[in-house]
Amino acid sequence: MPIWTFDDFLSARGANEIHHWLGAIPWQAKAKINARIFALQGFPLFPDGWLSAYVEWDDLYELRIVFAGVQYRPFGCYGPGRRKFSLLVGGIEKGKVPKSLLEVANERRKIVLANPTRVCPHDFS
Repeated sequence: MPIWTFDDFLSARGANEIHHWLGAIPWQAKAKINARIFALQGFPLFPDGWLSAYVEWDDLYELRIVFAGVQYRPFGCYGPGRRKFSLLVGGIEKGKVPKSLLEVANERRKIVLANPTRVCPHDFS
């Protein structure tokens, strides 16, 4: 039984934005990201280096996954609800994460916390 539930952000039209992003990256990277999310469901506390608070962006967290030298960064937040983590947007870090990506994540965080219907269970397919 998972300790944590991971959810994906839904657009206003109901499209799963995280599933869409994962479909646009190499399947091996997607598999590694999904394996990390699956593993994180079972940890009472997330391991250092797997999920980190993002400096200067309150309440935003990044999953840190590297595949084939590429730094994949799904961003998310805690909630809505207890023992839930919502994946908000995915990106790639090349030296720095683009500020525009962080702004999207922060805006989506506000949406999810105000309207919990804007997430669905993470789609591992």
